[in-house]
Amino acid sequence: MPAQAKKIVILMGDVLFLYLALAATVYLRYGYVSGLASSNYTTGQFFSIHVQAFTPLMFVWLVVFYIHNLYEITSAKNTLEFYGGLARALIVNFLVAVLFFYFAGSSEVAPKTNLFIYFAIFSTFFVLWRGQINRILKKNLLVKTAVISWDERGVVLAIKLNQNPQIGYKVDFLIGPRPAFANQAQNQYLPQILNPPRQVDVSSLVNNEGIRAFIIDDKFLDQSSLTSSLYNFVDNVEVANLSKFNERVWRKVDLANVDHLWFLNNFASGRRTFYESVKRVLDFGVSLIFFIPSLVLGVLIAVLTKLEDGGPVFYKQIRIGRKGRHFTLVKFRTMRIDAEANGAQWTTKNDSRITKVGRLLRKTRLDELPQLLNILKGEMSFVGPRAERPEFHDLLTKEIPFYDRRYLVKPGLTGWAQINYTYGSSVEDTREKLAYDFYYLKNRSFIFDVGIILKTVNIVLSGLGR
Repeated sequence: MPAQAKKIVILMGDVLFLYLALAATVYLRYGYVSGLASSNYTTGQFFSIHVQAFTPLMFVWLVVFYIHNLYEITSAKNTLEFYGGLARALIVNFLVAVLFFYFAGSSEVAPKTNLFIYFAIFSTFFVLWRGQINRILKKNLLVKTAVISWDERGVVLAIKLNQNPQIGYKVDFLIGPRPAFANQAQNQYLPQILNPPRQVDVSSLVNNEGIRAFIIDDKFLDQSSLTSSLYNFVDNVEVANLSKFNERVWRKVDLANVDHLWFLNNFASGRRTFYESVKRVLDFGVSLIFFIPSLVLGVLIAVLTKLEDGGPVFYKQIRIGRKGRHFTLVKFRTMRIDAEANGAQWTTKNDSRITKVGRLLRKTRLDELPQLLNILKGEMSFVGPRAERPEFHDLLTKEIPFYDRRYLVKPGLTGWAQINYTYGSSVEDTREKLAYDFYYLKNRSFIFDVGIILKTVNIVLSGLGR
């Protein structure tokens, strides 16, 4: 079952249990317990009234679940991290419900009592349902798979798929030159390695081993014997290009597949003119709305920063914007005054240069509030790749092919790479983030932007920023 179909199944299950819990609440309050039902309404009519009152709230709850990554298939595992996100989402939803009925209560609904009953019933349904669907995704609906690759990309993919069975693929065979997989030889998720001289026996894999999906490196598809064998089973098996499969499942671009033609295909002149124009209008309008409230919060941040070490409140840096143009980025200072006495450095995990106030600002991303000025001026957008410093840009451009192509769009306050890979502190980290940046550049849209902003809300609420 494709990942998108699984997301729809999970969403439909959530909606079903939202209404089942509401039906159970109405039945307990007005149908089962004697003396509570009004003579003016039947139980069915009470249910109809509650559906009208609760449906807008349910929509908000589903958005909160999305923000907390509860519709990401890669997260659908019964782990402490998953249930922690689930618990946070339920707490937020309860607070939202209290506020909702406080400001928009219905005289025909007893929100105080009914809300507690409803929340208790739904939470029980929800936890049991999500735990069960996670187990089903892990143990069932798995497609037996063979990965065919010349290099380490194949072994990395095979291991990741076996670590995440909820995605739907169980890799039983890794086919290719054994030396290319030597670095992962001891990994417990490594499948059986087949090292054929030249020919892959597709017939045996399909008929004897039950393989129903082949994920293949382009170089192997050059073998006419392999492609001819696959045509014989085209009605029975799924065949996927390794690079495109990686992009579809992990939602990042395989950098090994990027060349000049890739950019020319994805950035044809005028292809997103309407999107870019409207996005600029929205950036300006939304940043203007939030600018005045941010001033109030900025006063508190300024006082706390001054009290800690007496240093400047703001920190200015030259950054690289769209098409390589330089601009001055403004942030609340989060590091010691002498943090870069020895020159520009990458920020690392638990960096000792970060102040106490700065650590709080980074976790909540409040240090980036002054960048609303950069958005108002048109130097940045709310969503886009991270604006890099020239010192690091010069190094990264030399080390990573096509790195400068990320400047084809405006840098963003948040972005697809930022929410998926937090903060990069090395060339390899940056290479990984670039794969997410290129995915955003290729697929950017209003819906994608909204999704990124909602995911960023989760990072802010969870204090996961760095």
